[in-house]
Amino acid sequence: MPVARLRPISRHVAAVDLHGRFQVAVFLVRHRDGLIAIDAGFPGWAYAILTAAKSLPEPNRVTHLVLTHAHSDHVGGAGVLASESGAQVVCSAAERPFIEEHRSLAHAARGLVARTALTLNHWLLQSRVPPVQIDGTIGEGDRLGGLRAIELPGHTPGQIALVHEEDRVVLCADAIFNVRGHLGHDPVPGLTADVAGAEESMRRLADLGLDDVAPSHGPALIGDARDRIRGFLERRD
Repeated sequence: MPVARLRPISRHVAAVDLHGRFQVAVFLVRHRDGLIAIDAGFPGWAYAILTAAKSLPEPNRVTHLVLTHAHSDHVGGAGVLASESGAQVVCSAAERPFIEEHRSLAHAARGLVARTALTLNHWLLQSRVPPVQIDGTIGEGDRLGGLRAIELPGHTPGQIALVHEEDRVVLCADAIFNVRGHLGHDPVPGLTADVAGAEESMRRLADLGLDDVAPSHGPALIGDARDRIRGFLERRD
């Protein structure tokens, strides 16, 4: 089981930093009846997430699990987490076949590098993810426990992010990475299915008018997210 560390993001949101092959953050969001988990880490990480949840003040049962996209470091622990907690599992309609049916994300890739990388990723990692049943879908503008879903495709075809409206923070999944001191795309070449689409989603993220953004990989951007994302995009132009 990986080492888990709780990291406060805002009044209602904490990150669970999981240290395995590389750092991945799962988010726990407090609502009236318990906790919403945003993503589930790699296979084998569910119990670390549940242990972190139990360390929080009651009510601390995970009532819902929102899967932002189909990559194995986000959905790998979903089946166990859902069965152990009884959480309802939701994702976007566009992402559902990649999560529930193990369809390869290479089908959504733009360009040879992405198709090759995602095909290899599917056979090496995605196809080994334990199955999880999706209980429902969540899409643009839908609300759950103080969160509002927004669609940020590109990294994968149906990636979503969650805006905590009271705390004014965006849990942006892999719409941006903030690793090794650099802001940008997934540092692994080819794992972003559609780079142009991903950059359009970055623009949308910057245009939300919110300055606190927490990616799933790396430190949260607190107070200056819009400027930093726009700066990255300007350097790309």
